Amino acid sequence: MWNKTFYIVFFLISLFSLGLCEEKPEELPEIVVTANRIPEYLEETTAKTVLIPYEEIQKTNVILISDLLRTAPGVYVTSFGGPGKPTGIILNRSIRSSHTLVLLDGIKVNDPTTGMFDFGSLNAEDVERIEIIEGPQSTLYGSEAIGGVINIITKKGKEKPKINLSLESGSYGTYKPNFEISGEIKNWNFRLNSSYYNTEGFSAYRDGKEKDGFKNSFLSGKTGLNILPSLNIEFIGRYNYEKTEFDFPSSDANNIKKAKNYLLAGNINFEIFKNWKQYLLLSKNYSQRKHYYYDFGFSTNYIVQTNEFHWQNEVLPFEFYNLIFGIEYRKEKGKYEGYYDKERENMGFFINNKLNLFQKKLILNFGLRYDDYKKFGEKTTYRLGLNYLIPQLDIRLKANYGTGFMVPTFDDLFYPDEIWAKGNPNLKPEESKGWDIGIEKSLWNNKIDFSLIFFYQRYKNLIEWIPINWVWQPQNIGSAIIKGFENNLSFHLAQNFSFKISYNYSDPEDKEINKYLRYKPQHKLCFSADYTKGNFSFLTQYIYTGERYADKKNKNKLESYSLINLSSNYKLKSNIVFFGRIENLLNTDYEEVKNYNTPGRSIYLGLKLDY
Repeated sequence: MWNKTFYIVFFLISLFSLGLCEEKPEELPEIVVTANRIPEYLEETTAKTVLIPYEEIQKTNVILISDLLRTAPGVYVTSFGGPGKPTGIILNRSIRSSHTLVLLDGIKVNDPTTGMFDFGSLNAEDVERIEIIEGPQSTLYGSEAIGGVINIITKKGKEKPKINLSLESGSYGTYKPNFEISGEIKNWNFRLNSSYYNTEGFSAYRDGKEKDGFKNSFLSGKTGLNILPSLNIEFIGRYNYEKTEFDFPSSDANNIKKAKNYLLAGNINFEIFKNWKQYLLLSKNYSQRKHYYYDFGFSTNYIVQTNEFHWQNEVLPFEFYNLIFGIEYRKEKGKYEGYYDKERENMGFFINNKLNLFQKKLILNFGLRYDDYKKFGEKTTYRLGLNYLIPQLDIRLKANYGTGFMVPTFDDLFYPDEIWAKGNPNLKPEESKGWDIGIEKSLWNNKIDFSLIFFYQRYKNLIEWIPINWVWQPQNIGSAIIKGFENNLSFHLAQNFSFKISYNYSDPEDKEINKYLRYKPQHKLCFSADYTKGNFSFLTQYIYTGERYADKKNKNKLESYSLINLSSNYKLKSNIVFFGRIENLLNTDYEEVKNYNTPGRSIYLGLKLDY
């Protein structure tokens, strides 16, 4: 059981630290782009924003982004049996994975047939940074951003051209070579990354004996050209192929999934006038996934395609005022071979205002968005945000209120009329509204950073699958409330040593039956310590996840668990780095999804070469 005394003491110590006011020297904060769709300093955002920078990603040495996000505050991973298996991300203020919008270089990649993005095979090798925005963000990003946004931003070529080679091997027969070439020549930058990931894995079914392996081939590229100081063109391409073996939650059956995905995009940044920036984006995202159920003698085939066009404007008529507005057009096609072949279009119009008043002591955000889904419906969302610096205390006060929505998936609407399940074409969008209020403070000449945020989010018209005349059908009958607080402390006690602590408490209530929401723990505690000495660096991470329930009626409980991960890098020469990591050091036996297995103690070693 969770020791309540601990988090009460932790909370009180954090509050006490506010009294240790020290003069704060000038520094250049981190820059993020997701909170308002424009580059801005992290401290100037109103929404709660978690930034995972490149340096942190490199020190963890993880292969998949899902393993990186497990250690992030307010983020919960649900994996159905290890690498390559379906893996969703639930944010603290989301109810399920489909309530989190996932962007890849600003491009929406959620699957319209399921509503979620599958993190099971997403490679971390070419990632520059990750930005996580919590709370309803539909005003800027439309559907799926009902509970928050994760924006994964990939690397681009910098400095003189170089080649990077790496090889990693370890537990469960894991083998992963990687090749990358990148650089910058005058006004042209480029990056090409290719990797192959193979693991024998372990049984996805918790009580199974057969290993469920995973193979993944990945290729990505990005190139940009600065034609003029005010004109930039960029092209992005990604291809992913995977083959994975998987199980049902009650059997060690012989099943295989084969999937491929490609993403192509081009964008242009330019200025017509001195204070008017424009951004154009055109993208195409295609995926196909086939499931072969050999023990049962049948297969399924999904084909999904999404085309998008963005036109965004940033106008600065005054030094204290940013006006962001634009349109988004999205066409989604979903095909479940032999059952349905559907498409839908969406046109969204958004506007956001950002005011910087009293020398940026007061920052205000207010935005509005209108979405029109052809043959489906219309939706208007809005948001308000405040960021106020209290000079006497050197404390930033942040507050937000916003609304969000999530349109039904193609499976919700059109799932084939079979013996056991049938879609409902009359569904309405799910809706949310929420607020948060918090404080941020730096202490002891920026050696300690503190934040405390209280939040409340309400959902209605939630889509629930229920039995009607012995056939499962989705209905708009659900409602829920998630409320709680998030506490973060980071310490930079010396130039080569730092550590972070974060604690999240939430009360996730299913208002329909007055029970806890599925797979939503009340408690999560994260701790990390980072030490660097010369050519050697060492990172240790501790993650505690509280009890959760695997069913709507709270009859199947998943026990709380603690994980310890270690990672280290040693630079033999300027261009040769040895690295290694140990995952689940204590060999904890735990579940993220009921009846699905998780990895035990795992050891991985590797080598990186730069030329």
